Amino acid sequence: MRGPALRSAVFAALLFGAVPAFAQSACPGQISANVFAPVPRDAAIAVADRPGGSPNDRLLREAVLGALANHGRRVDANAPYVLSWRGGTSIEGDNFGAFQDDRPGRTFRESDDVTWAQNAPRMGGRSTPTIRVSGTVDLRDRTTQRIVWTAFVSCSRQGRGDDAALFAFLANAVAPYIGQPAAGRPF
Repeated sequence: MRGPALRSAVFAALLFGAVPAFAQSACPGQISANVFAPVPRDAAIAVADRPGGSPNDRLLREAVLGALANHGRRVDANAPYVLSWRGGTSIEGDNFGAFQDDRPGRTFRESDDVTWAQNAPRMGGRSTPTIRVSGTVDLRDRTTQRIVWTAFVSCSRQGRGDDAALFAFLANAVAPYIGQPAAGRPF
């Protein structure tokens, strides 16, 4: 009796401990979108391809194609609308330097007595940087080359992660809004 009860308790602890990890977004953020001309829901969409692009360009394109398929959008290389993405990342809160104390009259000396450091901040440590991802998504009318829909996406994540997973997450966050307005909607 003790063995099954212990296993059930461990299983429950693992399950409840894992729920926040699954519920947490890969890159919590928001989307804002503007519509400049109507886009039929059943219209086919082409996804811009950058021949000779970087590996991340290919990963993003694959993620966008997958997201469009997941959300019931038709994809066709000769479609009347062309979807393109551009964006980048910035790193915030990166702590690569040592602890610094510039106040005058504060000196430290070498000694065997390290009690002075008991409550001092960790010196020379690294914090996990916040990666800020931002991008613009445009849908153009192939004939006129005018933008008919545009969206701005931004999100933040802790540390570096799997780019393919991030691209899939972002593409699936954007796909339902194509052709629709949005004002700071969280994802």
